[in-house]
Formats: sequence, C-alpha cells, structure tokens
Amino acid sequence: MPGHMNVLLAEAQVPYEQLKEMDDINSEFKQADVVLVVGANDVVNPAAKTSPGAPIYGMPILNADEAQQIVFLKRSMRPGFAGIENELLFDPKTTLLFGDAKDTLGKLLSAVKAL
Repeated sequence: MPGHMNVLLAEAQVPYEQLKEMDDINSEFKQADVVLVVGANDVVNPAAKTSPGAPIYGMPILNADEAQQIVFLKRSMRPGFAGIENELLFDPKTTLLFGDAKDTLGKLLSAVKAL
C-alpha cells in the first residue's frame, strides 16, 4: 500500500499482517470478480498509466481497473489529492456508492448477510 494509506488503515484498526504489497496484489486484479474501493482515489486512477500529461502519470497504482466489476465508495465526486478526475469513476464496470464509508459498509455487509 502507498505510505499514506498505511496510516489510514492503522486508524481503521486493520491489522498490518492482512495487507499485501502493491507488487504482490496487482497481478490478482485480473482474476477478481469484484473490487471494493474505499478511501482511495489517486492510488487507483488509471490516468497514472494512460495519461502522460496527468500529474500522477508514472505513479505506481493498484490495478483495480482490471477487475470484472468495481464498486467505488466515495463521499462526493471531488478529485483526490492530485486534483484530477479519476478515470475509474467513469469506467462502465464501475458502480459508485456514495456516503460515509463506515456507515455504507455496515449497510452493505448487513444486506449481504441477509441474502
């Protein structure tokens, strides 16, 4: 994970042992049926690979765009730290789920358990 994400995950009390290095996980996205993106914007933005003029071009990212489906939790459509739109938000495979991540994930988990 990018360094600043480690801080966020620590605040959320996610055990460090459960994290995978970016180089180790990126090859698995192609086989993923669904990727759930929470609290990330620039670190999953395909512009880092596809847009040479973008300020994040060349930055290592998580290849979430390679999954079959993407569910992206966001509070708003505002851009990330780099100040650019995330191309992943407009990918036909992406479903946007707006709201507070903790509340929204709780509701999502309850709905899945009810199935």
